[in-house]
Amino acid sequence: MQVPASLCADHCCFRSLRGSRERALVACGFMVKPPGWDPQQESRPAYSAVLVLRGAGWFADAAGRRWPLGPGTLYQRFSGAVHSVWIEAEPAWAECWIHLDSVAEAMLTEMRVIDGSLPVLQPGIDLPWLRELWRAVDALEAAPDRDLPRQQVRLLGMLLGMLGSERTPACGFDADRACRLLGDDPRIDLRLVARELGLPYGRFRKVFRAAVGIGPGEYRLRRRLDRARAALLGGTKGVAEIAADLGYANPFTFTTLFRKHVGVSPSAWRRGER
Repeated sequence: MQVPASLCADHCCFRSLRGSRERALVACGFMVKPPGWDPQQESRPAYSAVLVLRGAGWFADAAGRRWPLGPGTLYQRFSGAVHSVWIEAEPAWAECWIHLDSVAEAMLTEMRVIDGSLPVLQPGIDLPWLRELWRAVDALEAAPDRDLPRQQVRLLGMLLGMLGSERTPACGFDADRACRLLGDDPRIDLRLVARELGLPYGRFRKVFRAAVGIGPGEYRLRRRLDRARAALLGGTKGVAEIAADLGYANPFTFTTLFRKHVGVSPSAWRRGER
């Protein structure tokens, strides 16, 4: 898809959230660059996702892996990761980008939204998304300091949309449905979920981990603990009753798991000792 010339221009904004030029920076923009602009074999202190709008070149990581770059290719600069970017002389280069600090990057990595082993993706060109990013530059520039967190959330949402457009279920596996089944009923048996998805249990565990980043048992545990936190704060049920609602026949098992993963006992959580 051809990107309009009006979007192949210099239009960017940098704002500091907590007074640091790099580590607490939120920024986005559009740029045109000459050949040789980007440094070789260097690292950055924060995260950037760069979408190529026009031009050609290549990206290489510290291990020597090399990817071609062209319109619709997105490459990611991970904080502390040595990399190289080379821009060819022709055709003229244009890009847009979203820059987030290392704290936001760590959160997205923990959530498996970004994968440090896959620095280059192919989401393609989405003109409505590009126009929204152009407006986001204007909004970030005009925002008062107190509004910067909201602008960061906006950019996070846009980044999620761009990265999500690259992800497709492996071998037809519907990860979203699997997560819904595990989240909607905390008592559900993992083998039943596998049958609902038409997969042998061993295959289900393998493809779930590949798609989500953790095994289905751990995912179910996390959702159970999320429900437990809410139930302890927002209701009058006792610990034993909450444990039973979540599928634990023994409240002591539930209490042990809760303390291990949350850091305090269920009763202490209810009292506000967090």
